Amino acid sequence: MVSVPNHLKDCIISNDSHVDEQPLIGVVRCPCGGQTFHILYPGQTHMHKGQQIPCTAEIDGNFFFLIKARCISCGKEHLLFDKDYHGWNGFVCHNYAQASLPRPDLTPWQCLSCGGLEHEASIKIDPVDKATFVEEAGDEFDEELWPEAFEWFSMSITCHNCGRQTKDWVSYETA
Repeated sequence: MVSVPNHLKDCIISNDSHVDEQPLIGVVRCPCGGQTFHILYPGQTHMHKGQQIPCTAEIDGNFFFLIKARCISCGKEHLLFDKDYHGWNGFVCHNYAQASLPRPDLTPWQCLSCGGLEHEASIKIDPVDKATFVEEAGDEFDEELWPEAFEWFSMSITCHNCGRQTKDWVSYETA
């Protein structure tokens, strides 16, 4: 059984060899079949290992990090990650006050080589160990929900225009 977090089930095509408790690797694909997206982020960046990448945005003293993909073919937006809802801290340690805040406006990522806005994307999710989830959160959550409590979200993108690949465009620890 492939353990894809619920919020990604309609937009991730996972590696067929994926098994529970191993990293989930998949490409972002819209239900319409589109695989080219405007990748949306909160608009703030920093340098990491010599490359510019998105980072947590501080807005009015609150911190946000979320990524969406807007399909070029049909316009549907897919929420790929929001630190306030996904992964260990967002799901298990959910902060209702922070999560109730309006999400910030998002900006399309521009390719650092050509300025293009259309990208293809892949995701890697490192799950938390199922036994750890049951031991630490099992009193509050059904064991079947353990894929929601993943510990790391990573994303790589490729510019549809020039082919520039940005590995680890996002690498976010959720615990």
